[in-house]
Amino acid sequence: MPETETCRYISSYDGCTHCQDPAYAQGFCRFHYQAYQAGEVTAEGYLDDRLSDQARRRAINFHGISPEAVYVGPGSRGSSGSGAG
Repeated sequence: MPETETCRYISSYDGCTHCQDPAYAQGFCRFHYQAYQAGEVTAEGYLDDRLSDQARRRAINFHGISPEAVYVGPGSRGSSGSGAG
C-alpha cells in the first residue's frame, strides 16, 4: 500500500473531505495523530462518536480543511445561531 501524502482524517462535515495537512504518523497529520492517541479519532480516520465536547469536535473536524470546502451560503456570515459566546 502506498504511503499517504496528506492526512487520512475524514471530516464528518460531509464524510468525504480529508485534512490537507502533510501526513506525520500512521497516515495522520500531527494534530489528528495526537487526537488519535487521545482516543478522539478512530483508527479508520473518523471522529470518535464518544467525544462529547462540541468545541473539541469542531476543532478536530475542521482542522486542515480549506475554507472553500465548507459551504456557508449567502447571508450566513456573522450568524450567531450557534449559541456560543
